[in-house]
Amino acid sequence: ETGVKALFASSLQVNFALYDVQTRDEIVVDTNVGGRTTFKNAGRTHRSGAELGASATLPYDIQATLAWTLLEATFEDSFTGGSGFVAAGNVLPGVPRNSVYGALRWSHVPSGFNALFEAQYRSRIAADDANTQFADAYAIANLAAGFAQTAGGWRLSEFARVDNLFDKAYVGSVIVNASGGQFFEPSPGRNYMVGVQARHGF
Repeated sequence: ETGVKALFASSLQVNFALYDVQTRDEIVVDTNVGGRTTFKNAGRTHRSGAELGASATLPYDIQATLAWTLLEATFEDSFTGGSGFVAAGNVLPGVPRNSVYGALRWSHVPSGFNALFEAQYRSRIAADDANTQFADAYAIANLAAGFAQTAGGWRLSEFARVDNLFDKAYVGSVIVNASGGQFFEPSPGRNYMVGVQARHGF
């Protein structure tokens, strides 16, 4: 792994990394039946990719964050497992090729108000070693806002949050090599959270 970090004019910080991983006798999921998982060795695998992270201070007290991961993960050897014959070059299941996260946060210090908008993207994911099933790519957005007050050693904050703002239907998780083709678990639709938090320092 190698990488660089850079700071530009005290308002933009960038981290970038490249990596390459070779593995022998990779332990993989062989079967997934009724909540019971078995494993086996599958020979050589190869992972290579890049990671980029950036954070910036924008005008009007806006903080921006971006994180991107590119990952190429493949089997280097053919083998036979619970999903059948797995050809060399197949992608590893449960691993997205691209993942992106971005956020904009704004704070109004005099009033203690803050707001957050964030978005996430994930490319499609293989559900089995044989690469016969894939969970589709998806993108979702979340929105949050709140107030914070401090007095007499106490910090009080109130917040409200909406996740999956546009009520996107997507696969929330993948059960690798699941029996009966039951690979996919649904994500929650649009959901809400409100709360109050109190903290006292001694």
